[in-house]
Amino acid sequence: MLTPPFCPNDQCEYHHRPPETGDWYRKKGSYHTQVSGEVIRFVCLNCRRGFSEQTFRLDYYVKRKLDYQLIFDSINNCAGVRKVARKLQISHQAISNRLGRMARQAMALQAQLSEQLRLREDLVTDGFESYVKDKWQPNNIHILMGSDSQFLYGFDFAHLRRKGRMSERQKLERNIRESQYLQSRISITQSFRQLLFTVEELLASSSQKSTRLFSDEKLEYARAIEDNEWLQELVQRGSFTHVRISSKLSRTPQNPLFPVNYYDRQLRKDNANHVRKTVRFSQNVNNCLERFAVYQMQHNYFKPYRIEQGKKKRNLRHGEVAGLERREIEAQLKDIFHLRRFFTKVKLNRSQLMLWARMIGTLDQLDGGYKPRYIWM
Repeated sequence: MLTPPFCPNDQCEYHHRPPETGDWYRKKGSYHTQVSGEVIRFVCLNCRRGFSEQTFRLDYYVKRKLDYQLIFDSINNCAGVRKVARKLQISHQAISNRLGRMARQAMALQAQLSEQLRLREDLVTDGFESYVKDKWQPNNIHILMGSDSQFLYGFDFAHLRRKGRMSERQKLERNIRESQYLQSRISITQSFRQLLFTVEELLASSSQKSTRLFSDEKLEYARAIEDNEWLQELVQRGSFTHVRISSKLSRTPQNPLFPVNYYDRQLRKDNANHVRKTVRFSQNVNNCLERFAVYQMQHNYFKPYRIEQGKKKRNLRHGEVAGLERREIEAQLKDIFHLRRFFTKVKLNRSQLMLWARMIGTLDQLDGGYKPRYIWM
C-alpha cells in the first residue's frame, strides 16, 4: 500500500505541511480496477477531501499500464512514437500521452534540482532549428548550456519563416499562410528574452565574480541583452559579459560554442523527430517540446559526462559536473517513473509553465491540442 505523502487538495494546509506523524488521514474503503487491481481510498481529516493511491501515481487516469522506462529508453534512442506503439501493440496516442506525463516529471525534476544549483561556470546559448508538421512551420528552439558541464539549464521555443530557394508559387503560399497566423508567431527576440529570465536566475545564484554568456552573432541576441536593464547593470559592474562568436568558426572543442554544437549533434542523433530529412517529425509543437523536455532529463541526469579524463569523470553525470550532488539526483530519480510530481509542489519558470499546460499552439492548431484535466493537480 502506498503511504500518502500529503493531501492532494491544494487548498488544504496539509497539502504543503502535512503532519509528520501521518495521522492526518484515514482509510476509507477500496475499489477494484482491471488496470491496478485493488486500490485503497483515503480521506483527509482536515479538509475531508477523498483520494486514493492512484492520485499519487504516474499512471493516474490511465486505462492501460505501460513500461515508462522502456518508452523513455526507446524514444531517447531514435525510435519514433509509432514504432514504440507497434512494439507495445498500442495506439500512438497512448505513447504521446505517456511522453506528456514524463515531460512533466522531467520539468518538475529540473525545477526542483535547479533550486540547489549555484552557477559556477560560463553559459553558452544558441538556437536549434527544426520543424513541426511540415516544412512551412520551421522553428528555433533556444538552448542554454553550461560551458564546462554541458548541462542544459533551459530552453525556449520560437517560430521561423520558411527559408531557402522557393518558386513564385511557394512564395505566394508562404505569404498566404503568414497572413493567417502571423499574430500567433513567437519571434526569436521574444523567445530569447524569455530565456534571459533563466540567465537572470542563474546569475542571482552564481558563486562567481564574473560570468560570460557566449552566443553567435545574431543581432536579436545583442538587442535583447541591451534591452534588459538588470543585465546591463551587471555589465556596468563588470560581473556579466556577452561574448559574440562567429558561426563560421570550426566546431571543435576549442570553440566557445562547442557545448551547444555538441548538444545539437546529440539531438539529431538521438531524437527521431529531429533527424535530418526525417519522415518522423512531430505533428504538434507541444508534443515536440515534451520530447525535448524528456531528452533534457536523459542528458542532464542519466547520460555520463562526455569527456573521458579518468574513471572519476567517466562516472559523473552532467548534473554532477554542474554542481549537483549525486545523492540528490538519485533521490529524485528513484521514483521518477512511478510517483507523480504535482504542479502545486514545484516552482516552474514561464517557459516550463507554457509547456506544462500545452499552451504553445501549432500555427494551424492554436489551442495547443488536448489538455488533460489532471495536469493542474
